[in-house]
Amino acid sequence: MSQDAALIIDVGTGSTRVAVVSDEGRLLSIKGRKNTYHLDERYKDAKYFLPEELKENIFQLIHEVMKETKEVAIKYVSSSAARESFVLIDADGQDYYGLPNIDNRGKEWLEVIPNREYIEKYTGRPLTEDFGAMKLYGLKQKRAEMFQTIGHIVSISDWIGYIFTGSIEMEYSQASETQLFNIYTKNWDQKLCDAFGIDAAILPPVIKTGTRHELTQEVKERFNLDQKGLYVVGGADTQLAAQGIALKEDEIGLISGTSSPVVKYQEHIPDFEKNKEFNFWCSCNLAGDGYQVETNPGVTGLNLQQILDSLVKDVSYQKINQYIERNYHNLKLLASFTTQSPYKNIAFSNGGFLMDVPFSQEIIFEDFIHGIVADIAFSIAFKIRQNEVLSQTTASFIVGAGGGLRMETLCQMIADLTEKKLVLKENYDEASIIGAARVCFSADSTMKEGTVIHEYEPSNNDYLREKLERWLMYREQINSKKEIGAF
Repeated sequence: MSQDAALIIDVGTGSTRVAVVSDEGRLLSIKGRKNTYHLDERYKDAKYFLPEELKENIFQLIHEVMKETKEVAIKYVSSSAARESFVLIDADGQDYYGLPNIDNRGKEWLEVIPNREYIEKYTGRPLTEDFGAMKLYGLKQKRAEMFQTIGHIVSISDWIGYIFTGSIEMEYSQASETQLFNIYTKNWDQKLCDAFGIDAAILPPVIKTGTRHELTQEVKERFNLDQKGLYVVGGADTQLAAQGIALKEDEIGLISGTSSPVVKYQEHIPDFEKNKEFNFWCSCNLAGDGYQVETNPGVTGLNLQQILDSLVKDVSYQKINQYIERNYHNLKLLASFTTQSPYKNIAFSNGGFLMDVPFSQEIIFEDFIHGIVADIAFSIAFKIRQNEVLSQTTASFIVGAGGGLRMETLCQMIADLTEKKLVLKENYDEASIIGAARVCFSADSTMKEGTVIHEYEPSNNDYLREKLERWLMYREQINSKKEIGAF
């Protein structure tokens, strides 16, 4: 008798993966490809993707993993996808344009949006260009014909559901990323729509993670899927990653990838008036059950990947990790590229490297990468402390997930700076995929919690804390708007 398995499609910022996961939680096969983005030259900083291109990649990856897992029976199909990323569908059901999380086309109009305090309170997040509403507002300003074509907007994970079932809907955790969704009423909000000039009719019904749908006959035949196979509604990758590491209500989770959100489950929304100076997000959790409070340092892992791609494409993580380990207490320069202020509800616009002058001949390219890794660790440590204050939690350890934690020295820095043990469980680096599979098999009760495979114990590290203090001053100085003198 063949083993039951789930086919999981996971669309991240940098790449798309498709995996087959057994009903016991074993990763049987996984394949991936880099995502393709295009620039829209009408804007200062606008990127888009073509749904048809992404769909073709997904289909090819499905064929690849299915060839490797012919002995299993695909009982479920589900999806996980990056937050703040959306697909536009026209009135005829054609998916014609994609707005990824790295699209910032709405930024130049932030100051004209009314009712800012209402928006931030009832959506649980600061008004920024990151979320769906400002992407749509920016689209309307310079791509009016494309904006007027919108019949529906869905998240990428819900778009995958549309491909496999024909249902147009949006899951709670993804709806929270539009900034058109009221996290108190857990529904679309007309006042929010009015603030951005968006017709509420384009917003689909909100659906719970775990809802099951019939697969279309076309999909079953294309991929030779079982006639009894079902599509299970997935959700946002961060929430699913927390599910994948079986995060408990009294624990703090770190989901480190392109960015590094620090998350904590909460039954209630934090008091907005008391905490609005914090840079925090509060989202509906999967299926709308409770809330997830998040503090986020902004872009982290993407910085590391980009400097590696730019400077040292052929150098492995292992080699970089070994260099940092040998020079753990010899940080020759500081970097500032994580995007969020440690203290305030603002994004930094300036970054760079700080080093002693004159330029030292001892500095090599690994030192620049060492600085980037330390920048990530410093930012994460601050956000862990903030989340503890915000959620009124004092956790004795942190549960980690995400590919960003594959670098051992980064993990050790986080443990040292927070003075907390960092725990990694089996498949921590594929946690969103495991989380989606866990949702699929939740009714079957066959998946067990992953075993702990790494524990990073904190050590008393005054050296790193001293560097952190200098890093803080540097970040504030290069982003200060005070005049320092005339030439």
